[in-house]
Amino acid sequence: MAMLPNGQLRFAHGLLWTALLALGMQSDPLFAQTSEESKSDTKDGLVVLVAVDQLRRDRLAEVAGGALSQLLAEGRVFDRAVLGHGVSTTCPGHAVMLTGLHPNRHGLPSNTFFDREAGKVRYCLEDDDPETLVLGGADRRSPRNMTATTFGDWLKRERPSSKVFSVAAKDRAAIAMGGQQPDGVYWFDRSQGRFTTSGYYSKTLPSYVKAFNGSEPTEDGFMASLPMEWTHPTGRLRPDDYEGEDPRLNRVSGHPVISADAATSAASLYPSPYMDSVTVDLAMRVLEAEQLGSRGALDVLAVGLSATDTIGHLYGPRSAEAEDGLRRLDADLDRLLEALMSSVPRNKLWIVLTADHGVAELPEWRREQRSLKCPEPSGRISYLDLGGAIFWGIYKHFSWPFGDPRDWVSLDGGHLVVNRAKARAEGVDPGDVIVALEAALESLDYVVEAWRADELLDAKDEAGRLMAKSYVPGRTGDLLLQLAEDCLIDELGTTHGSLYAYDRDVPLVIAGPGVMSGVDSQPAETVDIGPTLADLLGVTPPPALDGEILRLHGDR
Repeated sequence: MAMLPNGQLRFAHGLLWTALLALGMQSDPLFAQTSEESKSDTKDGLVVLVAVDQLRRDRLAEVAGGALSQLLAEGRVFDRAVLGHGVSTTCPGHAVMLTGLHPNRHGLPSNTFFDREAGKVRYCLEDDDPETLVLGGADRRSPRNMTATTFGDWLKRERPSSKVFSVAAKDRAAIAMGGQQPDGVYWFDRSQGRFTTSGYYSKTLPSYVKAFNGSEPTEDGFMASLPMEWTHPTGRLRPDDYEGEDPRLNRVSGHPVISADAATSAASLYPSPYMDSVTVDLAMRVLEAEQLGSRGALDVLAVGLSATDTIGHLYGPRSAEAEDGLRRLDADLDRLLEALMSSVPRNKLWIVLTADHGVAELPEWRREQRSLKCPEPSGRISYLDLGGAIFWGIYKHFSWPFGDPRDWVSLDGGHLVVNRAKARAEGVDPGDVIVALEAALESLDYVVEAWRADELLDAKDEAGRLMAKSYVPGRTGDLLLQLAEDCLIDELGTTHGSLYAYDRDVPLVIAGPGVMSGVDSQPAETVDIGPTLADLLGVTPPPALDGEILRLHGDR
């Protein structure tokens, strides 16, 4: 498939953007601004944060006529919005939204971190306290590893009658957005096939969540009405069956969703668009049961939608599956907006749409477009090759001829950590091992930089500053790896996590009373959301946040 020249591509994108805005304007206005409604204050109402996992900003041009188009038409659209940190993964990406802090200050560097005190890798939101046991499950979860508060916490501190709820497919999305003291946080536990919470928040689920789950989700709960298969049209951009896609749930339509076995159903529902549908269904239950936005107080509802991410990982952002998933997401958001408009006065409703990160293209797609930038011709780096380079670098310098280099360094969970006890026992300065590893890695043509902590603390260029914002002392490995653009350490499908534009360019739309609609090209980052909401709604944030207050109504 031939590529459009850059100029034509920009022109085509501009036409699509204009069409989206026009289509949105044809709908019934979501945020009507009559003279009476313009008198709204910010003492009560509802703030809704919709975080679409892995939604790249450029993918907004794929939708037309639905909720996304309406938000683009009636909200303030920050068309240069990005992540302000370099490790673009889910846990830190959701945490920055409402804390106003980069990962180096909110404490969550990635989906896992290396606990130097304990000497092991931990999940970003795991908790050793038995009181944080997941209801019905075996894991322990809480926000305690996130060493920061959120907009919801700031609000509840000043206005105790406010309610804060967070609902998502992923625990790390729901917990990170919910903050330290929310009223309820619910997520989908694949091991149970149910929505649940942890003992940190409550010792029991509210009756409406129990009813939503049912006694058996596939029989009398939220899975009962779902189809056996997800079927979709052939994509517009490439064949449905495409090289590089992950075949685990079929590379072509249809893909399994619900089966007779509950565990299998949970596993196949999770990477399907129906995961977003049931998440929105539960969010609407929370909205109704808790009377959010209609109680005479200012409330918060965070909704994390993960199907764009799970589908994207398997098939890539240009796939038939990704196209259909985004179309279905738009329909689910239509239902959510309808529920919001029927229960919350339009002059008391604020909506933020954003994402935690983007995603890389399939390398095979980039090769077909003749635009692959990775020095490795396939665009895919094997764990074996990378690990071999690391361990060979150790062996030839420190463990030759009979020592085992694996005793010197750990790669657990992707964290590159030198065994300091081993180095000292061998009479070697651990810093010398780190430098040797850095040299070995940077000799590879697909490695741009292996960042040491001391380099990040004094970073002068943009890449270094981005990676420094993802470096958490005591929780980050000894080296942060920056691969060349378009290079993936992945066998199939695609992923994210880099500092490149495809992983950091995200949508950011803010809509509601006091917000002027239109496209805004001021610099914006997702870390700005919390401070901006606080300023808009008269809430006092903590001092010295990283985020800036975005201009929402003309120049100021």
